[in-house]
Amino acid sequence: MYWANRLATILAYLAAGLAVTMFAFVTLSSIMRYVIGSPFSFTEELVGLLFTAMIFTGIPVITLRQKHICVTIVPDLLSPRGKDIMLRVSHFLIFVFCVWFGKMTWDYLQITVSLDARSAGSRLVLWPWTAVLPLSCTLSGLAALFRVLGPTSAFEAFRTEYRGD
Repeated sequence: MYWANRLATILAYLAAGLAVTMFAFVTLSSIMRYVIGSPFSFTEELVGLLFTAMIFTGIPVITLRQKHICVTIVPDLLSPRGKDIMLRVSHFLIFVFCVWFGKMTWDYLQITVSLDARSAGSRLVLWPWTAVLPLSCTLSGLAALFRVLGPTSAFEAFRTEYRGD
């Protein structure tokens, strides 16, 4: 489990780096637009690609560490055993979704590579950006599967949820 947490930490730092890079390009584009009068032509598309990569890089982290928003109305009414079963079923559904969506994103990656797809305005190569999608689905699916099959005690180190108490 140590290696999964280590990989999640690396992905979290990568997502943060993508966010900082996105911020830098938005700031640079604003300065260029309002001070010089002409922004770089590629920043709009690049920021959109950076945003997508940032989100999909972070999804495996929040899946493994269970840091996403949770609605706990029903689980709060259950026994600890019932909560555990419900959590495992929900993570199994996440796993199934990741397999399904991962297959779709893999097909999409294959198409972007075979067509040498590029962005509309500045002709940025798209396959490196679309490669993030199936990789994210694979890692998120593995994280969900770890949560389904692993012992509950293995994930207690990750649980720091705010319950609004």
